[in-house]
Amino acid sequence: MSQVLPGVRGFPLGTATKIRCVDPSLAECTVGSLVEPRRFQLRGDRRAVDIRISHVSIGLGHLFGVSHGVALVATSAPISSYQVMVPLRGRLVGNTPAGEVVADPGTALVYSPRDRLDTYWSEECTSLVLSVPAERLRALARDVYPATDAGNMRLRPLMRLGDGAGRSFANALGIIAQESVDPESAYRRGLTTQLLEQTLLLSLITAQGEEVGHSRPAPPPPDYIAKALAAIEARCGEDIGMADLVRASGVSMRTLQYGFRERFGVGPMTYLRQMRLRHVHDALRRAPPDSCRVGDMAARWGFFHGSAFASAYRKMFGELPSETLSTRDSAPGRQAVVA
Repeated sequence: MSQVLPGVRGFPLGTATKIRCVDPSLAECTVGSLVEPRRFQLRGDRRAVDIRISHVSIGLGHLFGVSHGVALVATSAPISSYQVMVPLRGRLVGNTPAGEVVADPGTALVYSPRDRLDTYWSEECTSLVLSVPAERLRALARDVYPATDAGNMRLRPLMRLGDGAGRSFANALGIIAQESVDPESAYRRGLTTQLLEQTLLLSLITAQGEEVGHSRPAPPPPDYIAKALAAIEARCGEDIGMADLVRASGVSMRTLQYGFRERFGVGPMTYLRQMRLRHVHDALRRAPPDSCRVGDMAARWGFFHGSAFASAYRKMFGELPSETLSTRDSAPGRQAVVA
C-alpha cells in the first residue's frame, strides 16, 4: 500500500478494529451508531465480501479505517458533518453537487454538510475517513476568514495531498492516525493533541484557497421554514416542542421535517438543539474573566442532564464544554468552575 499518509502502513487504525464481517447490515449498524447512518449496496461477488471497519474517537470528531473486499456504493441522507475520505489504495468515485469526482491515492474526496453521500468504492479500495462536526470547522473558518459566511461553508469535493496545504493535511492526518491508537504517544497523552488537530483543520481550510473566504450566502429559505426559524430564534431558551414549530410554520409535521432535512441536513428539533448548543458554546467562549459554571450556562439553554449535554456538546464541537473554557482560560489568573 503506497505511502499516501506518512507512517500509515497496512490497514489504518488496525488495532482499533470495530467490526469485521460479511454482512453489510451489521456494518451499517456499526457506522450508524457513531456518525450519520448510511447504506451499503454491494456491487461485486458476495463470496468475496470482507468488510472491515476500525474506529477511534478523537477530539475533533471520528477517524475510520474502511475496506470491503468487494466493490460497493455507500449512500446516505443529507449529512450534518464534513467528511474527508482518503483512499490509501483503490479508487473512490463520489457523486457530489459539483458533479462526479474521482479520488485516487494522493487525493481526498470531500463532502460538506447537507450533501448526500453517494460514493462508489472500488473492489480493492482501503480508505481512511475523517468526520468533523460542522460547527467545529466553521468556528475555525470564522477565525481565519472573519468575513466569510461560515454557516454556508462548502469545501471543494476533491483535495490534492501532494503539495501545499494538502500535504500539510496529509502529514498531520498520518501522525494522528498512528498516534491515536498508541496509548503511550504524546497525542494520546494530550501533549500534542490540540496542536495536531488544529494543524489538521487549518490545513483543510487553507487547502480550499480563497473559496472558503468567499462563500456565497445561501438563498432565502421557503416561507414556512423562515417562520419556524423565527419561532426557534424567539423561543430558543424556552420549552418549545415540535407541535409549536408546526403551528408557527403553518404546514404539516412531515413537510416541515422534510424541508429542514433538505436545507440543513437535520430535522427541526435537532436544529433547535444545535442552536441551543451554539448559544452555550458562544457563552463559554465569551465568558468573563471571573468564575464561570458550565452547568449554569447549560441550564440557561435547557440542558439539565450533565452527561447527555457534555456528550452532545462534544459531538458538535469536538471538545468538552470544560475544554472550551480552559482554552479561553489561557489568561493568567483565570479559573473555570465546572459544575
